Amino acid sequence: MTVAAAAPAAVFGQGDAEPYARALQLGAGKLTLRPEGRHYHTEAVEFDVSGWCEDANGLERSLLASLRGPVLDVGCGPGRLLSAARSLGLQALGLDTSAEAVRRAVNRGEQALEQSVFAAVPHTGDWQSIILLDGNIGIGGSITALLRRCRQLITARGTLLVEVEADEYLDTAYPAVLEDEYGNRSEPFRWARTGGPGLAARADTGGWTVTHIQRLQGRVFYRLSPAPEPTRSRT
Repeated sequence: MTVAAAAPAAVFGQGDAEPYARALQLGAGKLTLRPEGRHYHTEAVEFDVSGWCEDANGLERSLLASLRGPVLDVGCGPGRLLSAARSLGLQALGLDTSAEAVRRAVNRGEQALEQSVFAAVPHTGDWQSIILLDGNIGIGGSITALLRRCRQLITARGTLLVEVEADEYLDTAYPAVLEDEYGNRSEPFRWARTGGPGLAARADTGGWTVTHIQRLQGRVFYRLSPAPEPTRSRT
């Protein structure tokens, strides 16, 4: 596992030339997530922004249909999963640090807040479901910290739905930058990627139990439930 070096306190795709906001304004384009620094041996990841701005696909809708509301979408982007949840009768709230992403989500008629998941979240402890899809398990660059934060937000019988990398051996954290096809780059930000075993190991120490694993259409999803609190013996 690569240990992340210190990076500026930026967040996904923001700062400098603002490639993420630019792409969302267009609703299209290619974005590339790459390590900042040559000594991080992690492949670049390419994103098609139009996919984020379109409606949720059938697979994503079926995943949402299996959840109970209210649903918290961490890293909601322009709100396609929020829209799908609402169409399924699920109350949902999105969190995203990008003002442009939140603007687009709100313009779709969804509820979204421009903030970090590590800030104060409404209805803490009352969320029945939390979703971390589209690589959002990497938010903040520490999977352990993110899992612990989600544990604080969810109900005792809730479900955390996480998408992990298809490569089971991938497990890394690093300072990254986002770059568009025109060379516009963001400031460096902390990011992480992991396959199923990496998630499962952190889940065990972070108060979660893996309850179900799904491999669907080349994507891998883990469902986690809060582990019971240990019983304290009386003395």
